[in-house]
Amino acid sequence: MPIEKEAKSVEEAIEKICKELGKKREELEFEVIEEKARGIFGLMGNKKVKVRAMLKGSQDDQETEQKTEQVVGQQPDNEVLAYAKTVLERIIAGISVPAQVEGRVEGGMIYLNIKGDGSGLLIGRHGQTLDAMQYIVGRIVGKQQGKKRIVVVDTERYRERRGESLELLARRMGEKAKSTGRAISLQPMSASDRRLVHLALKHDREIETRSEGEGGMKSIKIIPRKRRS
Repeated sequence: MPIEKEAKSVEEAIEKICKELGKKREELEFEVIEEKARGIFGLMGNKKVKVRAMLKGSQDDQETEQKTEQVVGQQPDNEVLAYAKTVLERIIAGISVPAQVEGRVEGGMIYLNIKGDGSGLLIGRHGQTLDAMQYIVGRIVGKQQGKKRIVVVDTERYRERRGESLELLARRMGEKAKSTGRAISLQPMSASDRRLVHLALKHDREIETRSEGEGGMKSIKIIPRKRRS
């Protein structure tokens, strides 16, 4: 039976679903059914997304789903992937950066990886350029298909490296907050980056984390809990 979750980002919604169902991401099919954002490319302002997920079904279920897609005129995954790659390549061409795009479809999600010159120009400050391209490609592909599709755009393993860096920062600042007994505020960051910090410290019972500020870029405050005597 399908399950739906609303969150500030697609990744956060997926994480909530996986946790509630006790399932791994590969065991589920995901679909973005609602996405609201304010500001340029959704990078500024509040944003809400609603994601629907269901267990990957039996062969009969898959055949029924494929027939339904054919009726409404949706394309096979390989055609959707080719279209998504073309869209991203045209965006990159407008930036005048030599690059190639590789991609795959996994668990209903479209993953696009840009192989560029390593200059970091396609990443931008704190990944904002990368996030903007990801948002645009997702919107264009969703409109062309007639339904939302989750698109993840990466280059130079940025998202993996960023996640590792934020986890180390979170743990280091968490230890500092505990040793000094004082709250520590991190620099403003995007919702996806804040989620990584919250997750890195969620099991530490000696501290709590809280997002503060307005708009899309908020800071996280790491607060030590008072010890009981």
